[in-house]
Amino acid sequence: MGGLLLAAYCIRTGYTGALPWLTAMVGLPWTAHGVVCSGYLSMAKSDHRRGGITYEAARAAGFGQESENSPMI
Repeated sequence: MGGLLLAAYCIRTGYTGALPWLTAMVGLPWTAHGVVCSGYLSMAKSDHRRGGITYEAARAAGFGQESENSPMI
């Protein structure tokens, strides 16, 4: 928020230079978001296929047995 206020102040006072940090303030978090989402999706795919953590846990539990915390699969 402070970065946006500083940009508004610069524009209001007639500053005519570049404001690259304004672009970075928006662009860098979106880049990080993309990297994190990609990594999470990759992890989820590996966990939910044969040999993955979730698959093996469900198989060991008998797949269809009802537990006290969740309905039958």
